[in-house]
Amino acid sequence: MGSFTSTSTRFNTTNSFLLGLAICFATPLSVAQITPEEIIVETLSEIGENWFISKTRNGGYIFDASTGEMQGLLSLSRNTPAVTKWGPRREFYAAESYVARGVHGERTDLVSVYDYENLSPVAEIIIPNHMARLSVRNHLGLMNNGRLLALLNMNPGHSVSIVDVQDRLFIYEISTPGCAVIMPVADMDFLQVCGDGTLQLIQLDISGFEQNRVRSDIFFDVIDDAVFDRTARSAEGWLLITHAGRIFSVGTDDDEIQISEPWSIVPEGEENWRPGGLEFFSAHQETGLLYIAMHEGEVDTHHEPGTEIWVVDSKTKRRLQRIKVEVPIDSLMVTQEAKPKLIVGDHEGGTHIYNALTFAFERTIVTPSASMFEDF
Repeated sequence: MGSFTSTSTRFNTTNSFLLGLAICFATPLSVAQITPEEIIVETLSEIGENWFISKTRNGGYIFDASTGEMQGLLSLSRNTPAVTKWGPRREFYAAESYVARGVHGERTDLVSVYDYENLSPVAEIIIPNHMARLSVRNHLGLMNNGRLLALLNMNPGHSVSIVDVQDRLFIYEISTPGCAVIMPVADMDFLQVCGDGTLQLIQLDISGFEQNRVRSDIFFDVIDDAVFDRTARSAEGWLLITHAGRIFSVGTDDDEIQISEPWSIVPEGEENWRPGGLEFFSAHQETGLLYIAMHEGEVDTHHEPGTEIWVVDSKTKRRLQRIKVEVPIDSLMVTQEAKPKLIVGDHEGGTHIYNALTFAFERTIVTPSASMFEDF
């Protein structure tokens, strides 16, 4: 009896196998009727004047501020402090950091070169030291000659890596103890803010090696009213802002560092208003208009997001507008064309577009997460 049952089971199993085999052979006949998916590869369209990059931990999203439409995506490392570009070569340069196993393992820091047309990496230049991973625009600076790129390292001391992005070469590392941020001036020089209340100028030779170093006199008090490491480029050089809202204009004349007398954006009687956030300070170079995220708070509340945006004319030193926001803001940036847009990132990840000259709100763009903005 047991033998019969075993044979029956084998018989049924064999039939099931043959039936399944027949279905497998029949399946391609059905699949053959399905139209294959067409893969379309698009290149970046002609760049609009109001385009900007919304840099998140998920990449660099390229948007047109005039329409709110997304135009493309730079697939950046999750640890990318900043992105910059050189229009004549139609290339982006991103400081990127990778760990072999995601959260541990060997770390590799590099400058990645992306092309405009396909937003694809076309070159990688390895950086020997550990770059600063903080999302600060001025931890990366392309010299005004478009060839040399300076990248801030923090390990934990400060140094600067110099990279030739034209020939795709790491040149060398400059020790800059106590000095941070990179503000390009002249053709191949850059300024830094130092922790003793001074500015440092480093001048490079044609090959990218340090040729000269100059230090300014102390011009701000690091205890009573320190200068932020968030700076804004002006038509003549750079603008620095202190925790109390005082503005310094800085620049160079050959190897001489020039620093203006400070002036305050905060009117008398409103001293409890302070700048703060992540990237909270931007300037439109042609008009001289400054855009600063401000909040009411005590001393040492410089990390608090802004509840208002103050628009200040640097030429007349007068406040023109106070833009109140519903959600506190962490970052802002003004684009540089003749009809500029003010790009604002709020504390909850929203991105809002204003006319930077009339201050009228135009639209909100849904971005994947909280952003830092880069001009396209």
